[in-house]
Amino acid sequence: MPRHMSYWLVPAEAERGVFQELITTLAQRYSAPTFVPHVTLYSGESPPDEQPLAIMAQATRAVYVVRLQVERILYTAEFTKTLFVQLHPSPVLRQLTDALRQLSATPSTYVLNPHISLLYTHMRESEQRHLATTLPLSLSTVSCDAVWAIASWGVTRTAADVTRWEVVGRQPLQPAP
Repeated sequence: MPRHMSYWLVPAEAERGVFQELITTLAQRYSAPTFVPHVTLYSGESPPDEQPLAIMAQATRAVYVVRLQVERILYTAEFTKTLFVQLHPSPVLRQLTDALRQLSATPSTYVLNPHISLLYTHMRESEQRHLATTLPLSLSTVSCDAVWAIASWGVTRTAADVTRWEVVGRQPLQPAP
């Protein structure tokens, strides 16, 4: 199975803590995996000789801390989007996605849809709807201050797939001017 590389935009410490607490609480309640809160910027096949650290450094060279607007909590039947916080599109996000795609040895057709997942599991739609309308979310914006490279093997469809993710690098963004 070929290696996939995903590049995540990761919230700054304060916001990451808020999301991590929510993710952990939901994971315990629904026997689901925990994971680091993130916005997937790009994902695709990655040959063994590809250098994700160099790719991240080049893609983020002139990128400062990113502030994203929170839209609302949504849900789908897709495992990795069971419950998620939808974010407003941003020119900086598109710029990062485009740069990562162009720097990739085997560019994919990944489509950016900025969101932060809160829960990875399979559940009834009525329960998802209930959670989406009742979960408290105190943030209206999210500051993100790093890009992480995550190796995986194939499409994430199960909790076991999540446990096999591997952080292969972290690239801090420049502080806001």
